[in-house]
Amino acid sequence: MNALLLAVVIAATNRGVLVARSGLLEMFDRTATNVIWNSDGVPTPARIITSNDQAAIIDSLANVVRIVDLNTGPIDGVFVSHQLYLLERDARALERIGTDGARASISVAADPAFLRQSNGKLYVYSRTAGVLQEISISPFAVKRTATVGAFASDFEVDAKNAYLVYPRAAKIEIVSIAAMKESGNIPVGAVPVDLAFVSSGTALTARTLAIADPSAKRVWITQGAESFGQALARGFLRGLIGLGLYGGRESQFPTGVDRVLVRGSRSYAYDSSTGTLYRFVRSKSSMIAKSIAPEAFTAGAGGVYVWDDAVRRLQRIERDD
Repeated sequence: MNALLLAVVIAATNRGVLVARSGLLEMFDRTATNVIWNSDGVPTPARIITSNDQAAIIDSLANVVRIVDLNTGPIDGVFVSHQLYLLERDARALERIGTDGARASISVAADPAFLRQSNGKLYVYSRTAGVLQEISISPFAVKRTATVGAFASDFEVDAKNAYLVYPRAAKIEIVSIAAMKESGNIPVGAVPVDLAFVSSGTALTARTLAIADPSAKRVWITQGAESFGQALARGFLRGLIGLGLYGGRESQFPTGVDRVLVRGSRSYAYDSSTGTLYRFVRSKSSMIAKSIAPEAFTAGAGGVYVWDDAVRRLQRIERDD
């Protein structure tokens, strides 16, 4: 069987590494050698969402969500102190599951694809409609809506801006959260598909972005939205060291990477067509694993973990720096 087709999802958590396989959940310690607890799982796990002390395992095919306490395992589908929000594409809805098990749902635009959180609010991007919606937690309601470009391949939000990746247009669209409207765009690469935040920025520098481009076999490193003062500082500093105003950086890879992850000081790129995982630093990259399913690896406290289905065990392939 092709290893890339197996239903295995793993996630690094504050309590260890959670592995979801067909019908089974296992919590491993950070050495990836000891099972802390195990429990019944979902038939075809597709994604794991985690908080500090809980996790939700989503089975999109069976329309089932399994909620567990990371310390002790299952807790009958109720978070202890948090609420779970689920984006339901077919129903065009965002559902909230409260601490008492109560459910609430609000309608969102057609083809909701991404759910992000920032500044105590939720943001839903709907691809077909080309709509960005801001949703408050209390009351649970859509507060603001913005019309943006349709069919973005990725969507990320920080404290001030939302970023949408458009492969066909080869650009990143920036939406100001304060104004809830487009504030600019960044031309990048040939076919950009995925984005990750590298740094949070300072008073003099903007947030740094990493963008995966499988067509160019590169991860592009560029600056995000910046204030007028940051732009002046960037131009002054680059002038001093002779880089010019728009100098950039990139990392080259042997294959077309379409996913980029940043965990602290560590940066990774993943090629879903071959299941190859790379680590990269500036212009240098190195392969650290291959033939890995898209959700069968995770990077977190302790290092990088992968599920090896040939031996049916979790492995730590790289230790934390």
